Amino acid sequence: MKKGSASLVMMLILVFVLSACSSGGSNSAEGGKGEKVKLTFSVWGDVNSGADEVKLAEEFNAAHPDIEVKFEPIPSEGYGTKLTTSLAAGQAPDVFLVGEGDYYKYVDKGVIEPLDDYLSKDTAFNLDIFQKDLIENMKIEGKQYYLPKDFNPLALWYNKRMFDEAGIPYPTDEWTWDDMIATAQKLTKKDGNKYTQFGFNAGKWEYPIYTYLWDYGTDIANDDGTAAEGYMNSEKTIAAMDKYVSWSQGDSRVSPTPLDSETLGGDSSMFMTDKLAMMITGRWIKGDLDKSDVQYGSALIPQNTDGTRSSIIASAGWAINAAGKNKEAAYELVKWLSGTDAQKLRSANGKVLPATVKELDEVKAKEVADKPVIEMMDYAKKPVTMRSTNGPVFVEEFTKALEKVLLGKQDVKGALDEAAKNVDSKIK
Repeated sequence: MKKGSASLVMMLILVFVLSACSSGGSNSAEGGKGEKVKLTFSVWGDVNSGADEVKLAEEFNAAHPDIEVKFEPIPSEGYGTKLTTSLAAGQAPDVFLVGEGDYYKYVDKGVIEPLDDYLSKDTAFNLDIFQKDLIENMKIEGKQYYLPKDFNPLALWYNKRMFDEAGIPYPTDEWTWDDMIATAQKLTKKDGNKYTQFGFNAGKWEYPIYTYLWDYGTDIANDDGTAAEGYMNSEKTIAAMDKYVSWSQGDSRVSPTPLDSETLGGDSSMFMTDKLAMMITGRWIKGDLDKSDVQYGSALIPQNTDGTRSSIIASAGWAINAAGKNKEAAYELVKWLSGTDAQKLRSANGKVLPATVKELDEVKAKEVADKPVIEMMDYAKKPVTMRSTNGPVFVEEFTKALEKVLLGKQDVKGALDEAAKNVDSKIK
């Protein structure tokens, strides 16, 4: 072959390759004629627990003939680890679910696509349909990174049968933390040296602890989540935590120890088998409770003696993979999964509250049994994980300190002093 002919052939090959690259493969949002854009999306759980998402995926595919969506749930156990690993490896889903405690973390990693440009161009979709607080919580440094799937405020859940058998009135809106613990003492029983039931679960989960600390007038971090010294180990925090851990220690305890909880199957199992009278948790527990024969009610989380009352809104937001190849199509999917029809579908099963204003108003109008749960929205505050990228550092060290105290390895002051020092050192 002549040199000129060879050069011409090489040029043609180069043009063909560049043309193919610019037009994208079969997964491109601007894919070839007749080719479908393929997307995957994930939530924590399994196909059975994600039945609503399966249905939404089928409906989306029917309404979008140019896009093919596949639902790929990830087991709840280890969801965060698997998601982080898949993101690092470039194998993460196009759309995935993030819990409120991780909003900052994933944005800080640079793996979440900001939605502002998509929203500004989309005149048919308005964020005003959503609860304002939820949308604001999903903004990081002024940018919108998530759209809401659902939300659940924390509330006090109580076992009616245990109250009835003890002849004790149900919790009231006027209850203080002292009132709750006094009642918990009456509902705690022993057979010899062995506890057979407990009045309240003062466990290791940080959210209920935050509500107690806030009511006590303290926190584990400053407002912008940049300092632990003087907050996590302040005199107020130490005094509050001394009292909190005493509820699961000693001969007069009203709460199971971590070992008790592990032995008896955890707080939900204990609650459903009449071994635990009260716990602070989210409305997601309702699905499991309704499958059991437990008789339960919900109430406002107790207040402090000065009337201060606190809660947390646990929420979940849909995110677009910043490294995805089909982000325009992924945006359409996120809207679909967050929209009005999706909110109606999920709230119909009673496990979660709709994130949209109109649909929540409809639930409020007919809700009786769980009315206090909805009312706890008015007392919601942001934990440090929703205020700062440093949030996970605070949680990690605070949890370690609490475990040391509950295991009898260190006193509250020593554990919190050490934790505060570690947090500030890691942040700096």
